[in-house]
Amino acid sequence: MIPYGSTMKSIALAISLLAIPCGARAASVVADGHEYDVTCTADGYRLASKYPVSRMVGTGAGSHLVEGREILYLGRSCDAYTKVFGYGSWCWANGGFFAKFDRHHFGFPRQELACLPEPSFQSNCGC
Repeated sequence: MIPYGSTMKSIALAISLLAIPCGARAASVVADGHEYDVTCTADGYRLASKYPVSRMVGTGAGSHLVEGREILYLGRSCDAYTKVFGYGSWCWANGGFFAKFDRHHFGFPRQELACLPEPSFQSNCGC
């Protein structure tokens, strides 16, 4: 005979596991003091800032402020994209992962991207 308390704990655990979406959201990561939610996609990873981000774009008198939620795409072929900085590349190393653009780079030290199942990459994204 199984004690009543153990049965209730087992049922509660089963319900909580069913509530977790399989492979949809990997985790949260932080760069430049901004927190990003990570979502796994068929093309790689999608990092969306949890809160609005302010970025100065341009140089000199042509500089202007861009504000809003920031979305960073990291592709399976080591390509990267943001609306503000355009196209770039990304890589990972033992110390984290990085996205590089002509006018900015995002560093995610001591963090890693993980999805279940792990996506296959078209090339080696190592730094």
